Amino acid sequence: MLGIYEKLGVKRVINALGNATVLGGSILSKDVVDAMLEANSCFVEMWELQERTGAIVAEICGAEAGWITPGAHAALVLSAAACIAGKDEEKIRRLPDTRGMKNQIILQACQRYFFDRAMETAGGKLVIVGSEEGCTAEEIESAINEKTAAILYNVYKPEGAVPESEVIAIGKRHGVPVIVDAAYDVYPITLFRKHVSMGADLVCYGGKYFGAPNSTGFVVGRKDLIESIALQSFIGYHWKRSGSIGRGYKLDRQEVISLVVALQNWIKMDHEKRIEENHRKVRYLKDRLSKIPEVKVEEMPERPAFIGLRVTLKDRTPEETQGLYDRFIYGGDPKIAMNVEENTLIINVIALKEGEEEVVADRLEEVLSRHVRWE
Repeated sequence: MLGIYEKLGVKRVINALGNATVLGGSILSKDVVDAMLEANSCFVEMWELQERTGAIVAEICGAEAGWITPGAHAALVLSAAACIAGKDEEKIRRLPDTRGMKNQIILQACQRYFFDRAMETAGGKLVIVGSEEGCTAEEIESAINEKTAAILYNVYKPEGAVPESEVIAIGKRHGVPVIVDAAYDVYPITLFRKHVSMGADLVCYGGKYFGAPNSTGFVVGRKDLIESIALQSFIGYHWKRSGSIGRGYKLDRQEVISLVVALQNWIKMDHEKRIEENHRKVRYLKDRLSKIPEVKVEEMPERPAFIGLRVTLKDRTPEETQGLYDRFIYGGDPKIAMNVEENTLIINVIALKEGEEEVVADRLEEVLSRHVRWE
């Protein structure tokens, strides 16, 4: 009997990338799926549901308030909108047209990244300070003026950057809110409280990193800014007639419930058991793949949303390695997705289902042992 994807003609993918948006984010637990099915059984007032669930995530994070969003990127967009427009109804309706408003958002050049576009989506104007090599506190402070709406801090690019604590202190001195992108700061679970406790005004997280759907996330922080986010959310557009920029960031009740259940489960999960199971997969892969000639296999340091290893093809160029991957690894059936860096395959095991590490080992043994050549 054909499965749902086979009926659609869509190939199954074995996920050795991790919680990747392009592959659907996460595998939902039975608890989460059951909660979504129960949520589906009746209707609720979405404003009330968002308020109550926002309070729950805020309590978990030790924040004044919180709001569930359709992913961390939406949380960033709405955070920028809140810092620009506040609760001013006229300004909310005008976004992303921010002429005449405080609309500048400071970001250190060494922290630029793919998702800083979220600030501009809301109408923000990025002010880049420092250089790619680094930045100083003085450079941040000198960029602050009457047009400054916020400072964006990317926790995943700290090299050369002014530390988060110092950036927050600068923001406090000048009355400028600091938005922290902590999308996958979900383990250790103390990270959920870290940034708020440091004084960050808004902190954004992605739900897929703790077992919620790909389409979920949340933001926690200052009560007045979260109130602005609520007004500018999809339900604020309707319930409060705000006419806001967030109308397109819609969530269904099932998604809202799923995030709360997934977060609550993540907080009480036996993470030592989870991590050990992932390391077991790493050891299995290392043992199998180390036997392949001309291949170097190394375990990599554990980091947020990553437990895995690198497989370096010693006799292959980067172009040949990418070609092998495209044609025989991702190009096989089922597809196996992983990162490729130069002549190295990066395997992240956290999203591999039970037994899939064997499929990955079988495929890599077959492809790499044969030293396949092509025209």
